[in-house]
Amino acid sequence: MDIERVNENTIKLFITYRDIEDRGYTREEIWYNRAKGEELFWDMIGEINTEEYFDLDGPIWIHVNASEQGLEVIVTRANVNDGDPGALFSSFEEHEAAIGQKEPFNPFEDDDVLNYEGIKNMSIYKFKDIDEIVPVANRLVDYGLNSSLYKYENDYYVAIDFTGINDSATRQNIRSILDEYLTSSKMTIYRLKEYGTAIMEEDCFETIVHYFD
Repeated sequence: MDIERVNENTIKLFITYRDIEDRGYTREEIWYNRAKGEELFWDMIGEINTEEYFDLDGPIWIHVNASEQGLEVIVTRANVNDGDPGALFSSFEEHEAAIGQKEPFNPFEDDDVLNYEGIKNMSIYKFKDIDEIVPVANRLVDYGLNSSLYKYENDYYVAIDFTGINDSATRQNIRSILDEYLTSSKMTIYRLKEYGTAIMEEDCFETIVHYFD
C-alpha cells in the first residue's frame, strides 16, 4: 500500500488489487460485501494510525476512487478545536471543496471503536512449519500476549494481540523477535476466522511451550 501525505490533516492511500488479494480479499467482496469492505478499510487505517502520519482521534471523511489498478482512498481528519462549534463546519467545508465528499464518517461511534481497537492492536505472522514457532513461543511466553494459531491453505498464521502492551520499547522488542523467525502477513484475523482452521484459538504461546518445550 502506498501512502502519501497531502497536508497536515489529509492522507492519500493507494492499494492495488493484488495487494487486496494478498490481504485475503477479492474484488467482489470489497464491492458487494459491506462487512468485508469495512474490514479492509480498518486494516488500511491501522497502518496509518501512527505518530509518523497522524492519530485518528475524532471524525474523519473518506473518499474512494476506483481504477483498473486498484483503489485510491483519501482520508481527512476533521480539525476540531474544543470550544469552537464552528470548527467542524469550517473543516467540513474545506474538505468538501477539496474532494467533493458530502458526508462525514466517524469511526469512533458505537461498536466501530471496538472493531478498530482490535485491528489496531492485532498483528499476523505467517510460517510454513509448526517447528518455526517453537523458539518464538519460548521467547515471548513471558510477555503474557493473547495469541492464537490458524492454518489457511498451505501456511500457518499466528495472530498476536498487543492490547495491554503500552510501552513502545517493549512492543518493538516483541516485533523484533517475531521478525527474526516469522514473516509479517497482511492477512486479517477476520479472514483467518472465517476461512482458516483454528488450531489454538487462545494461549497459543503457552500451549506450544507446554507441549513442545
